[in-house]
Amino acid sequence: MKNSVKARHVFLLLILLLSLFSLISLSIGQVSFSVFDILDIFLGRSSDAMMMIITNIRLPRILVCLLAGGSLALSGMLLQTLTHNPLADSGILGINTGAGMVITLTISYLNIESHLVISFLPVIAMLGGCLTILLVFLIARQKNNNISPTRLIITGVGVSTMLSGTMVSIVGSVNRYKVDYIVHWLSGQISGDNWTTLMILSPLLFTLWIWTYSRSQTLNIMNLNDHTALALGLRLQKERLITLTLATSLAALSVILVGNITFIGLVAGHIARKLLGSNHFISLPSAMLIGMLILLSADTIGRVFLIGTGIPTGLIVSILGAPYFLYLMTRIEK
Repeated sequence: MKNSVKARHVFLLLILLLSLFSLISLSIGQVSFSVFDILDIFLGRSSDAMMMIITNIRLPRILVCLLAGGSLALSGMLLQTLTHNPLADSGILGINTGAGMVITLTISYLNIESHLVISFLPVIAMLGGCLTILLVFLIARQKNNNISPTRLIITGVGVSTMLSGTMVSIVGSVNRYKVDYIVHWLSGQISGDNWTTLMILSPLLFTLWIWTYSRSQTLNIMNLNDHTALALGLRLQKERLITLTLATSLAALSVILVGNITFIGLVAGHIARKLLGSNHFISLPSAMLIGMLILLSADTIGRVFLIGTGIPTGLIVSILGAPYFLYLMTRIEK
C-alpha cells in the first residue's frame, strides 16, 4: 500500500515537472512569450509569426525530445534488465553508433531525397544497431559463454569509438561537405524536429512503447536468476532475443531524431529503480518520464542559455551523465 502511494506521488511529480518544463521550453527562446500568449496561440488568436514559431519550430522540437528521451530511457532499462548490469546503455554499448554508421553509409552513397530511401531509413537504422550489439556481445563473451559486465562495457565503448572514427573517414572521402553533418550527429544534435519525421517515426515508437510495457511481467521474471526464471517456465533465450530487439529498435529510431546521445538510458533507469524499485510495471513509465525530462531540460538549456555557442544537446547530456556513470562505476567496483 505504501509503495503504491509513493508511486502515485512520484508519477504526479514527474508529470507536473514535465508539463512545467514543456511550457517553459515553449515560452522562452530568442523570442519569448508569456503563458497567456501560448494559450492564445493554441486558441488561434495569435499572429501568423507567433503561430509559426510555436507550431513549426518549438513544438516539434519538444515532441522530439519527449519521444527520443522516453525511448532511450526504455532502451536503457531493457538493456540493464537483460545484462543484469546497471551501467548498460544503448550509447555505451554501441547501438547508437551502429545505427549511425548505416545512416552515414546511406547518406554518403544513396540519394536521401528519394522517398524510398527515407521510408526504409528506420529499418536500416535498426539493422545497424542490431548488428553492432551482436558484435559487442560476441567479442565480450568469454570461453565459458559468460559475459562480464565490465568486459561488456569496455567492448561497447571500444566498438563505438572505432565506428565513430570510421564514420567521419567514410563521409570525408565521399563528400567533405557532409562531414559537418556527421560530426554534429556524433555530438548529439537534434535533427528530426520536423513534422514529416515525427509523422513517420512516432507511430513506430508508440508501438514499441506499448509492446515493451506489455512485457513488464516477463521482465520482472528476467530480473531473477536464470534457474528461477526457467523454473517459472520462462523461455529465456527467446525472451532475451525479444528484449534485445526491442532495446535496439528503440535506440536506433531515436538516433534518427536526436543523433548519438548517450547516458539517458543509464541515468533514467537507475534513478527510476532507486525511486520505485525494480517492478517494471512501475519503473518503466517512470524511467520514460525521467528520460523525457533529462533530454528536454538539456535541449532547453542549450537552445536558450548557450545560444550561439554551437554546443549540441548531446554534449550537455554527457556533461550531466558522465559524472553519474563514473559514480556508478565506483559503487559497482566496491
